[in-house]
Amino acid sequence: MRLLGPKDAQALADLEAAVFDDPWDAEKFSGLLGKDRFFAAGAFDGQALCAYLTAYNLAGELEIVNVAVASALRGRGIGRELLRFCLRQSRLLGVNRVVLEVRSGNTPARALYAGCGFTQAGLRRRYYADSGEDALILEWTADGTG
Repeated sequence: MRLLGPKDAQALADLEAAVFDDPWDAEKFSGLLGKDRFFAAGAFDGQALCAYLTAYNLAGELEIVNVAVASALRGRGIGRELLRFCLRQSRLLGVNRVVLEVRSGNTPARALYAGCGFTQAGLRRRYYADSGEDALILEWTADGTG
């Protein structure tokens, strides 16, 4: 597990395209990786990127954009280890709060986040355009109050 840099842009774009319907391309990632405001961490199966987490680092707060694990490797705890790695790194960056949005019906993701200390901070009704599903706003705080 390690932080990702510009040289990882293509691998990140390839995995994102395999997991999401509306992926970012390598050029988009290349422009963000290595910048102070963008955070990206990855897990590897040998030399191959098999999971990643991306976030924006703004004003002492990390906003997680995506967490993805290659479909063949899901259910093995890789996402949990990646999220824990992110939370440890956020402390080193001086981040005191991490936030994210998750579909209300995404039970596996909600269990993952709860297991890492995230709690619900809000709700966005009918947030997801494709399904009309609500988004839960979850937060984690370095002092454990979130």
